Order: sequence, then C-alpha cells, then structure tokens
Amino acid sequence: MALASFLRRARGRRSPHPEVEFVVDLDKVTAVLVDVDDLSAYRVRVAAPPDASPLATERVHRLDDVLRATNVARLEDEGEAWLRPDAVRFHAAGQVPDDWDERFDAVCRAAATADGAVALRAVVVWPAAAEELGSA
Repeated sequence: MALASFLRRARGRRSPHPEVEFVVDLDKVTAVLVDVDDLSAYRVRVAAPPDASPLATERVHRLDDVLRATNVARLEDEGEAWLRPDAVRFHAAGQVPDDWDERFDAVCRAAATADGAVALRAVVVWPAAAEELGSA
C-alpha cells in the first residue's frame, strides 16, 4: 500500500479522544502522527498488519524496531512506548495551531527528569489485542 493511501486511512480513523497519536505500520516501517490536539495523552496505534498482537513476541520486537528506525520512540518491557519530543514536534509541524508549541514546551518541561532527559509515555494499542486477551 502506498504511503499516501496509508495516511488517508490512518487519518480517517481518528480517535474520539484527540490525544497525540502515532499510527504505525509494521509491514511498511512507517510511523505517522495523526492527532495532535490533547497534549495530556499519547498513544501509539499499530495499524498493520491486522493480526498484530502484544502476545506475539516477533510483532513486539518489530514494533520496537520500527519506532526506533523512524526515531519516534522506544518500546519498554512493560509494553509502553516512550515518545521522543523532537519526533512529536517534527511530525506535528504544519498541522498544529499557533499556541501548540508553547503548550508542548510546557509538557516537555513537566516531563523532564532530573538529568534533563524528556520522553513522553504512550499507551500502545494493538489491532488483535482485544480479541486475543478476551479469549485467553
């Protein structure tokens, strides 16, 4: 599937809660920012393949590889993604209101650790997780 088609499909499936959301295609090695409104919530949604699940170790490793290769985030053992603020800012460019940078800077200052490092915790949403976890 072409990247343009992937973007159209991903942007067409916006969450009813407009948190900052990256959509990741594990097959095409793409991570696309589709929502940037609510700076208090972050999500990484795996869009493809449709059978991707956190119960499949190879898919979890693949997600970490894609997030790192695209310089968007890293995946932790607990299944959370830690977004790079510079990646969020880069992907948000051109699609945010004038006050967004100032609000995002405040979020990053609040998230900074004692050594000045900043990463934003994101929930990872898998397409097959609900069905598999429900039947386990």
